[in-house]
Amino acid sequence: MRSFFHRRKAEAQPASADELLVEQLQERKAQVLPWIESPVKAHDGDLTFHLRHEANSVELFFDLFFVANLATFTAYHAIVDIDALLAYIGLFGIIWATWFQVTLHDVRFAIDSVYERACKVIQFMVMIGFALVGSAFAPGGKKQNNKNFKILCWLLFTSRALLAIQYIAVLVFSLQKTKKLVLPIVLNTASFVLAAGAFIAMTPAFAAATGDGWTIYYVWYIVLFAESAAVIGVSSIWRTLSFKKTHLVERMGLLTLIVIGEGAIGVTKTVGKLMGKGINFEGCALVLCIILILVFLWMLYFDNHPHGHYGTVREQLWACLHFPLHLAIVGVVEGSQQIALARYVFKNIDQFRADIYIACAEQRLEGKMLVDALTKAVDNFQLDKKVESQAQVAVIKKSITALGAQAGICSGATVSTFDTRKDVIPGFGNVMRDLIGGLFQANGAKLPNGTEPAELAINSFTTVYIYFWCSVLVVIACFLSFIWLTRHHGRRTDIFDRFAIGGRTTMLLLSTAFIVLFRQQDFMYYFIENGSLLPAFVGMLFTIVCCDRLGRLQSAKALKKYVGLGEIEMQSSDRDSKEQVAVASHEVHH
Repeated sequence: MRSFFHRRKAEAQPASADELLVEQLQERKAQVLPWIESPVKAHDGDLTFHLRHEANSVELFFDLFFVANLATFTAYHAIVDIDALLAYIGLFGIIWATWFQVTLHDVRFAIDSVYERACKVIQFMVMIGFALVGSAFAPGGKKQNNKNFKILCWLLFTSRALLAIQYIAVLVFSLQKTKKLVLPIVLNTASFVLAAGAFIAMTPAFAAATGDGWTIYYVWYIVLFAESAAVIGVSSIWRTLSFKKTHLVERMGLLTLIVIGEGAIGVTKTVGKLMGKGINFEGCALVLCIILILVFLWMLYFDNHPHGHYGTVREQLWACLHFPLHLAIVGVVEGSQQIALARYVFKNIDQFRADIYIACAEQRLEGKMLVDALTKAVDNFQLDKKVESQAQVAVIKKSITALGAQAGICSGATVSTFDTRKDVIPGFGNVMRDLIGGLFQANGAKLPNGTEPAELAINSFTTVYIYFWCSVLVVIACFLSFIWLTRHHGRRTDIFDRFAIGGRTTMLLLSTAFIVLFRQQDFMYYFIENGSLLPAFVGMLFTIVCCDRLGRLQSAKALKKYVGLGEIEMQSSDRDSKEQVAVASHEVHH
């Protein structure tokens, strides 16, 4: 007991000054960042890489630059027509492809060092350059900005040249250990050298004298697709360069979370537009629908997130499918907000239509009294307080003044056939259209110069409806593909797989039906106007979530029963074997 006490007392004695200095020295040496670090290591003749199983802070920092670009581009480009939609998809593809190539390198070869941080600074600058280009990115538009496109070519050249340098560094370090990986790394390097050359070769096509350069736009996307195919192909053939045991799954999941989270920023803006005059039930219901959409998207992705290795090629295909998934998530989130705002516009139009009916059909006002009544009704919308819609207020009031100058516009002969506040009285169509344009602008839509707001607003409702349901279709298709891709080899299809695939397939067909129905203009406008579109989509996502949960419960129940039977059969088999051994032993003994 005494020896134990003395031993504990000795252990409790503080370290000497020399020991503390040695400890401090080791700590400081460990904190010194190396200039450059080799990603290659060899153990018992087996060449491997310093694989990390989780993202570091600089990678997350890089993700934030991606989302900042996305938020900036969304703020500058309202998706009001097909040209704006194509421009959005185009720039998103360029930014995402750049992020993807950087990520494919980092998850395999990046180790924190002065060199790696310097590379990241350049990549940050490229991302900021994309934000500059995105503010005026409109290929195929009426007014070309060739200088802007030339800057984009230089940015793409810089990013690919840097990636080529990074792969050359990997090649140099790998040569110190083995020559087995020379060919695949050289192929990766060559793909980025060729891509950089293609991008820099495009710059003369965007000179001022060449016109709009429309035919050259496709080269961007051809090169981006080719370089991605090259990197994925090389890693599929040379499995040492594959993404097995890397944190690629985590990186894709983190960006997915950030893309979904970017929608939360948009929701906060939508709340201010829907309920700027005060809280109302309908506005709260629409905001709740958007929040539920975000939550269900998060659940459907992360509740089925892959764990462990499930196949080299399938993992890479799973990663590539995140491009359409992320693009579609952005489309769903932005579309949800635009549909909620469209419902807000239609609701205000119904209110103004009712005001017209009261002033004209019930009170039979004309001249100055009619102008005063309609002006007061328009002032209630506070369009003059929004910078975007201030100019449209003058257009609306001009149309109202023209109505006051028409004699007999509210006479009994004119309004006798209109007995409901939902009808548009003849002669009031122009002011209604002008008000639609003003309300559309007040929601923050930035219209191209020379565009008539009312016409663009009406056309934008069709565009939003189409791209929203197309985005829904792509999201569900990606979730369906993920269920199949992430199944482990040798694991049979169970009840959960059937429920998950069945639920997603059913909603996929329903989304297709909604897309086809856009040809029925009356149905489409009614679907948007009555506010039931977002609740319908929430119901679709909720159905898939319920199918997943029910499938898991039934699958666990069935597997538990199967495993229980297996244990009983195994125990019975063991007893039979023991009895046979005992009988045989008894016979041998006799």
